[in-house]
Amino acid sequence: MEIEVWSDFACPWCALGLYRLDAAREQFVHGAQVSVVHRSFELDPRAPARRAQTMDEVLAAKYGMNPEQVRAGHERLTALGRQVGFTFDFDRIQLGSTFDAHRLAQSARGTAAEAALVKGLFGAYFTEGRLLSDHEVLVDVAAAAGIDPGAARAVLAGDAFSAEVRADESTARELEVTGVPHFLINGKWAVPGAQDTETLLILLNRAWERTEVSTA
Repeated sequence: MEIEVWSDFACPWCALGLYRLDAAREQFVHGAQVSVVHRSFELDPRAPARRAQTMDEVLAAKYGMNPEQVRAGHERLTALGRQVGFTFDFDRIQLGSTFDAHRLAQSARGTAAEAALVKGLFGAYFTEGRLLSDHEVLVDVAAAAGIDPGAARAVLAGDAFSAEVRADESTARELEVTGVPHFLINGKWAVPGAQDTETLLILLNRAWERTEVSTA
């Protein structure tokens, strides 16, 4: 079974969704036979390398929220993250473009380092407050995931894997994906949003049963 996941490293619900999916796969009887493909989706393709505003300020302006509402939302996400072993520290987040982070993730697709790199990028952004447009930060995260730093620098030095990022985003538009995370199981069953672990487990079981029936 293959699960494609469209997400952005600047999306807290994407981090939560990924960790919930991992938790569901651990409980799934056939979890070892499930492969995950991480696909690119930028929430803000026009984002500058670094934004001067804080996440609180951006959310307040975008959604018309007051500081108390923003803080309440962060507290809720922090609690949900804790349930699946992910730490959010919203006060440390540095806003900026995630395009190069997506290029780096594309370079690791299908390799043993892919899952560790993707988790590392989410952790760098939401837990450690590191700027994902900073190439040295990206090289450091890549090295921690087992990727040769020289190879990571080579990817980041030019425009390698830019076309692959754009191709994923184009496919998302074709599928009418308007928000992330977005899961696609075996290219047939779309699952939008950061569903809870129990729901994801139910969906994995149903997809497996349907796949077994269709191949019988």
